[in-house]
Amino acid sequence: MPPPTPTCPKDLRLKSKSFPRHTYRAPVPFESSLPLVICCLLGAVGGFFVWLQARSRGLLVAATLLALAGMGVFVADLLVETDREYLLEMLPRLARAAERQDISTIMAALDPDLRSLREEAERVLKQVQPTEVAITSVEVAMEPAKKPPEAVANLIVRVTGNVIDKGTPGTVLAGVKVLLHKRDGQWLVKDAEVEPVRPGKNR
Repeated sequence: MPPPTPTCPKDLRLKSKSFPRHTYRAPVPFESSLPLVICCLLGAVGGFFVWLQARSRGLLVAATLLALAGMGVFVADLLVETDREYLLEMLPRLARAAERQDISTIMAALDPDLRSLREEAERVLKQVQPTEVAITSVEVAMEPAKKPPEAVANLIVRVTGNVIDKGTPGTVLAGVKVLLHKRDGQWLVKDAEVEPVRPGKNR
């Protein structure tokens, strides 16, 4: 008799409401500043070479300003962490906490007012007892216009643990959609949905 195929059983799904289908993807300043930095530096170099030929004071000033602007954007990119960058770091950190079965770290990332979500997350973690939680694909859509600001993260996650039944280890590939909101300056998980994913997709 062939061994059972790992699936994403219904009792392991976090109970949740449906997410809106459409999300607003907003441009985020300082998140991808490299093109702007390169343009400023190229403009400064070009202005400098033209100044060598024309000896125009205006060209020298313009080249200097472009060089300073490029350096300023580069420094700002290093110093400013956008919400999206924070979430892209936060999600792998939670995956590592799940591998360690670090319930306190997981609970700290969940909205404290959502008792049912917290209880369900703790139950699933204890039941699955994951030994590996690997995020193979992640996409974060910000919704800054909402009050409080929200974000939707779509992940493909490979989980190894008791995913078939209690005491039977296996590996499953799951799609996870996470709804987060920023509350008192902290990003918290507000809801989550889990669904099975066909093997071979975004491994």
